[in-house]
Parts: sequence; structure tokens; C-alpha cells
Amino acid sequence: MGSVTIRNIADAVKRNARLAAAANGRSLEAELRALLERTYAEAHDAHVARIKAMSGAEFVDHLIKVANGAGEGVFDEVENEELREFDL
Repeated sequence: MGSVTIRNIADAVKRNARLAAAANGRSLEAELRALLERTYAEAHDAHVARIKAMSGAEFVDHLIKVANGAGEGVFDEVENEELREFDL
């Protein structure tokens, strides 16, 4: 993995990034890494980058949605299957 040093960042930009990091429960470095991954990840790594870029709360929400089958195509093939009724 590479590393980058960025110089001459406006104080307001750094302060706002630090506030965003705190709001997401991350360090400034982790916040900026997440931003770079979201922005510049290669197409085949986009899903992985999106997951890595999530804050803890966002990741938990994502896991709950996936567990419920939302937006991940989990139930896409159910339409083609014959469903049977059952009693609870």
C-alpha cells in the first residue's frame, strides 16, 4: 500500500474534515482514506470500497438491510419459483 502527504490544506478544510471524521466515529486519516476509496476505487472494487468507506453506524444499517434482503438482489430469483403457503 502506498502513502500520500498533502500539504497546504486550508485550516477550514482540515477542521471540517476532522468534524466529519468525528461524526463518523473515525480518525481524520481514516475519514480521508474512506473519501479517497469512495472516489477513486476501480469499478470492480467499487462495492468493496463503498463498504470500507462506511462509518460504523452506516455499516450496521447496511448489514441490517442486507439481512432483510434489501437492495442486494437476494430475492430476485424468487419471482421465478413457485411459492407454497404454510401455517405459522
